[in-house]
Amino acid sequence: MLPTYIIVALIVGLAVVLLLYVGAGTVADSRWGRVALLVGVVALPLLLSAGSVSFGLRQSTQTAFCLSCHEMQQYGTSLFADNRAALSAVHYQNRLISRDATCYSCHADYAMFGDVKAKMNGLHHVWVHYFGKIPDKIALYQPYPSGNCLGCHDDGRRFLEAPAHQPIMDAVYHGKVSCLACHNVAHDLGAREGHKLWQAN
Repeated sequence: MLPTYIIVALIVGLAVVLLLYVGAGTVADSRWGRVALLVGVVALPLLLSAGSVSFGLRQSTQTAFCLSCHEMQQYGTSLFADNRAALSAVHYQNRLISRDATCYSCHADYAMFGDVKAKMNGLHHVWVHYFGKIPDKIALYQPYPSGNCLGCHDDGRRFLEAPAHQPIMDAVYHGKVSCLACHNVAHDLGAREGHKLWQAN
């Protein structure tokens, strides 16, 4: 469903087109007619463009958007892997992250420009999907940053009090030890291939 402001902008745009159809000269004779023409020619296209980009950016954070590409569908199925060590499955099945934004929740960096970086990477994915050669094995562009994990777990009691975390906590916070050094199964694609999936699939 389109946001309300886009619908309003479309209605205003149709009204301006109707005014132009009646006659731009007649409309331009009055002060309010000139304002309407200005809105129609300048403000309306800017509003529609900004609204469309905003709507597209919001849609691209949705799990359904990521899984709409066939090469990502195996990763979507891995969310149902019957493996308590698989990070994506544990987070998804236990509702530790929003199911509507599962992919984005873990793959967008939690830094000032994390969203921008995630969107640029996403545009690269879309480019490769349509115009490039999809690699046989999909890999991250860079090592997975522990900061993404800490964005949610940083002040979590289970994280802070876990005995295995105590001796390495400082190293994790300073980026010397990666969370994936121990939690090294992100997506269990083998469980998908072997049909070892959780019942809710």
